Amino acid sequence: MAIGALLVLDNHDRPPPQRVRSLLLRRAATVPRLGQRLVATPPGAGRPVWVEAGTDEVARLVDELPVTLETPGDADGVARALLDATADLVAGRLPLDRPLWRARLLLDPTGLVAGVALVAHHVLADGMGGLAVLGTLADGIPAGSVDGEREAAEPSRRPAAPPAYLELARDAWASRLRGVRRVGRTARAVGAGTRELGLRRPRLADRCSLLGPTGRGRRLEVATADLAGVRSTAHELGASVNDVVVTAVTGALVDLLARRGERVDELVVSVPVSRRAQGDAGSLGNATGVVPVRVPGVADAAMRLRAVVGERSRVRGAGRGGSAALLTPAFRALAAVGAFQAFVDHQRLVHTFVTNVRGPTGRLRLAGAEVTHVVPVAVNPGNVVVSFDVLSYAGELVVTLVCDPDAVPESAWLAGQVQRGLRGVGR
Repeated sequence: MAIGALLVLDNHDRPPPQRVRSLLLRRAATVPRLGQRLVATPPGAGRPVWVEAGTDEVARLVDELPVTLETPGDADGVARALLDATADLVAGRLPLDRPLWRARLLLDPTGLVAGVALVAHHVLADGMGGLAVLGTLADGIPAGSVDGEREAAEPSRRPAAPPAYLELARDAWASRLRGVRRVGRTARAVGAGTRELGLRRPRLADRCSLLGPTGRGRRLEVATADLAGVRSTAHELGASVNDVVVTAVTGALVDLLARRGERVDELVVSVPVSRRAQGDAGSLGNATGVVPVRVPGVADAAMRLRAVVGERSRVRGAGRGGSAALLTPAFRALAAVGAFQAFVDHQRLVHTFVTNVRGPTGRLRLAGAEVTHVVPVAVNPGNVVVSFDVLSYAGELVVTLVCDPDAVPESAWLAGQVQRGLRGVGR
């Protein structure tokens, strides 16, 4: 349950690791949640609480890894070694007794930083919150102040103990009372969530090789397209950029199944929708629901696009993200009885996930170096063998395929199909 990103730095202006590490730690200190860890509470005292982890503990969250860089080109300009190192970081478990994020500096053979891999547990932030944190960590400083030295060092922070039991219990019961008072609002949210999830016509996803056992490892592949071109095509067809992405992704999956001698009547794609217009690094957390989009399992792109556009009507209006009102308590209940992992390992609700976040329109910089690519990564637990993470960055639309390498050995071919689909919808 992790989200992350790979920041690829300009190979003509790579900074030394000491500068990047110092900068990241100083800027992370301005985001309170990045310096905190989750602590379980005694029975009757509510859910786990965030407490200060301390400066020394946070300093251990940034490490370094030398990588061997080959000639860019096997992943649209992103070196395979950077993608593999990012996959290893994001697929690893984050210890629950520390702050739930990591940064890994990926060093070229000369010892300079070629890229930075970032990961955070989903309980810390959703995609919108993660993007806000990225904006905080990247350079937002005037030209000429390349290393961020103008920023004052943050004061040292000491680890903190959880609040006393009575304080926790009082706060937990106050929260429950507020929930009772909001019962009308909650009922409306449940109604909106029911529509968003399409529960009025539930049916299981067709069985196929897109659902099956997955291991701990993941392989990343990248497909890209010109954002302006995709947007223009989408508008001509009365669609959105996300509609075009889902159409391209499902076309690639239909091709994959055909290559394997399989077919399905429809593909079910889980598309997260945020209740927030933008994230706030000072107020992280999750405010995200999901929309299961049912797409005909046919090669005809126009037919798939019409279905996707029709499904989008469920996420319009003030009820966006309302499905969280249903999913959050359901998943908490499964986790409480130890059944969550079994559920996601055997679910038949969706075939894949497509997560789309609108990123920065201009180029980011980090420690003075230009960030040439931002590769989004989100790892979902369970039996989904390939998922898709989408980010627009500086005029480029980036689609990351997160694949189980054993279940999807055709990952590079599949990325090529996605890329052709992005550039071919409507033609």
